[in-house]
Amino acid sequence: MRMLEWIMVIVTGLLLFSTVVCGLWLRFSGQKIEASSLDFHMIVGLLAVAATVVTIILLMIRKG
Repeated sequence: MRMLEWIMVIVTGLLLFSTVVCGLWLRFSGQKIEASSLDFHMIVGLLAVAATVVTIILLMIRKG
């Protein structure tokens, strides 16, 4: 269970980091954004939120 927690923490951190970097890139690039590109970044953001929730639940189960 501890290994799964570490994997989820790393995956969550990477997803959140990439969401922030990509979001800032889209915001400040000054280029026209295609719908498919925006859809991809939206999916990555939703995966980051889902991974965060799963990670928090796993850590709460272990601590409780």
